[in-house]
Amino acid sequence: MRSSHRERTFRTLAAVAAALGALTAAAGPASASPSTSAAAGCVTTDIHLDPGAREVGWTVDCADRRYVFADITVFAGGVAHSNPQEGRWVDAGDTWQDLNVYPQTTPAIDHLCVHLVSYVDPTDPFEQPQVIGHSCV
Repeated sequence: MRSSHRERTFRTLAAVAAALGALTAAAGPASASPSTSAAAGCVTTDIHLDPGAREVGWTVDCADRRYVFADITVFAGGVAHSNPQEGRWVDAGDTWQDLNVYPQTTPAIDHLCVHLVSYVDPTDPFEQPQVIGHSCV
């Protein structure tokens, strides 16, 4: 008796699922490691934004060594004026506390934003950065 197209498709899908299950089980311990290290990372404990004083600051605490990147946008007269950026390695157990004062612009600075992310390996083009802080005032 010939098997129907549906039965052949079902058997093929079952075989593929079994193969993927075996592959996933074999790769399980290796794939668990990155998610464990990503869970530790860094946290932002303070973000300071004061457009009148032209100040942007933050405090970042890291549980393991990470590259922390700060992307700041300075607005003047309601439009983006500049986009200063900073980054540095923060060792496990260390804190990066920073305060930047930007020169006054014409028209005056009226809005500030900071976006903070961390990386395990900033040279890895496939790593998704961990967002650790964001604020706009």
